Amino acid sequence: MNKIWIVLFISSVIALCVFDPTQVLSGLLSASNRAVKLSFELCAIYAIWMGVFSILEQSGLSKKLSKLLSPIINKIFGKNNLSEESKKYVSMNMSANLLGMNGAATPLGIKAIESMQKDNKDKNVVSFPMIMLIAISCSSIQFLPTSVIGMLANSGSTKPTAIILPSIVCSITSTLITILLVYLFHLIFDRKKKNKKQKNKA
Repeated sequence: MNKIWIVLFISSVIALCVFDPTQVLSGLLSASNRAVKLSFELCAIYAIWMGVFSILEQSGLSKKLSKLLSPIINKIFGKNNLSEESKKYVSMNMSANLLGMNGAATPLGIKAIESMQKDNKDKNVVSFPMIMLIAISCSSIQFLPTSVIGMLANSGSTKPTAIILPSIVCSITSTLITILLVYLFHLIFDRKKKNKKQKNKA
């Protein structure tokens, strides 16, 4: 990923030098200022939501949230594939993604993966629930894309909330496709493993 960003940066600077050399320095400075400003704005948003999720965890509301989302989590991950601790972090991760707080969802997702690893029989192989969580986190259904709304509002958009409906439709579609693909590949690889075991026994 770093290599891709380096290539994009160098090619952009070269293109700017060729077509408008006078804008190279001013363009870099203005872009840096905007990046720093955006970073601070996002830090403030994430700090608020991380504080909210910390309160949920310490007050015990995260357990109630886990129970509320249990039917959905059981259907997606399998009823007996997750411990109660894993379900708690998965539910909080999903809640953060639903609110469009991908940055806040990341540490919760890491905690969920760490909890899943404790129950993983083969520590050197990524388990099905881990793969499913990573895939869902990447697609992430967003009912309220707060990060995007915040960026649109800070950029001067007159209707920053107009992104809500398209975001819901696109994220639901992508997440459903993601879940189906994960299940499909899981079945394919699981069948291959069973065939290999049968051949080895024979």
